[in-house]
Amino acid sequence: MNLATLGALLAYVAAAALLEQLIVRIAKAVMLAATPLSGEHTDSFLYERSIWTPGEKDLIPLWLALAAAGGLAWAAWSFDLGWLSGLAALAWLAAIGWDLWTWERVAASVKFVTWRRGWQQSARRVPVSHLAEVHVHEKAMFGPFGACYLALETDDGKAVKLPRTGVPGGLGKVENVANFVRLQMQQVEDLRHRVANERKRAGKPPIDPSERELRERLKALRQARVPDAEPR
Repeated sequence: MNLATLGALLAYVAAAALLEQLIVRIAKAVMLAATPLSGEHTDSFLYERSIWTPGEKDLIPLWLALAAAGGLAWAAWSFDLGWLSGLAALAWLAAIGWDLWTWERVAASVKFVTWRRGWQQSARRVPVSHLAEVHVHEKAMFGPFGACYLALETDDGKAVKLPRTGVPGGLGKVENVANFVRLQMQQVEDLRHRVANERKRAGKPPIDPSERELRERLKALRQARVPDAEPR
């Protein structure tokens, strides 16, 4: 295989990847508009795993399908075998389907941080009011093609690593999500201080969570005894 042939083959693979990304971006934009990851809340900031994220096993089938689509399309053109074009189209459609099925993303709203992982499509969320720390982690792997992700620490000491993305084009989005979450955390903290100060001015000390729970149980017991106290 000479350089011209190799260049043509790589051009077909690159074209398959670029066209796949164009279609997938449009589909993802429609899906996010129809069903935001944050549910009833607006996705204020979001980042997603890119196809350039190193070390992601879910991306291996995607790149194999794209390579097969580009290679088959090149063979169909080079050897005038029309039936290979059909196989190339199937491989390309399989790449689109797998990319959308394993789509990993993180969204931040004013109340929640929500993320979705891998082919199992499991989604989780954490209230901003339960967060203690937010960190951005960056890991260099192949020169500029490193990986980065958001890490959360909850107020009960649990650490959560969110989906990764590639540093080129992804680090800025991860930092935007982190900064927005920090801003919401600060607003929650300011609200807590404001409520505590208002209680102090009113002569009412802040209610301890255990005391609040005890009051709710006593209230429930009183309500449960009301029917028994009615005359028959």
